[in-house]
Amino acid sequence: MIQGDLDRSVEILQNIIENAVKYGDGRMINISFADEEDCKLISVKNSGCELPKNELPHIFDSFWRGSNAGSNHGSGLGLYICRELLRKMNGDIFAEIHNDNAECFMTVTAVFPML
Repeated sequence: MIQGDLDRSVEILQNIIENAVKYGDGRMINISFADEEDCKLISVKNSGCELPKNELPHIFDSFWRGSNAGSNHGSGLGLYICRELLRKMNGDIFAEIHNDNAECFMTVTAVFPML
């Protein structure tokens, strides 16, 4: 069980998954769950990450869109709103870009406090 608003938690996960679909290459999306201390971590990993690593620190900024946005529509508010909602629920969110066998992956992890 996680602590926080159920509707906002669903909104957060929906946004992260939609971003994986929108900005990945469609070959792989993996959702994983883990417990760490007093938190539940929900990670969404997708293949085909084209976001340069130097842009990663900005993905949670309001109205910021990466150079990989291309013709994808959006306002640059989704991950910013996710971060704000999670912080109001005493959680957090972070992202990583990693390479594995010449394949690039992006993982976004939402950290929810547990009851």
